[in-house]
Amino acid sequence: MNNSSYYRGAFMPIVTIQQSPGRTKEQRQLLIKKITEAFQEAYDLPADAVTVFFENYDDSHWGKGGILHEDRKNKDK
Repeated sequence: MNNSSYYRGAFMPIVTIQQSPGRTKEQRQLLIKKITEAFQEAYDLPADAVTVFFENYDDSHWGKGGILHEDRKNKDK
């Protein structure tokens, strides 16, 4: 499986958050905490079994509706 790793007889979750830059360290810490708690509750896993990655994409590296986000922002100015 490419979205999990093996942990004590069970597959452990690996979560990847893809987002634009700009979140604070405190926001990322809170999100990791909440995601980890959700997996602990739902899957009965220890916290250290849950891995969370953040991938940041600037406005020139993603689009929506066939338009780069940076072009959409420039159009709205």
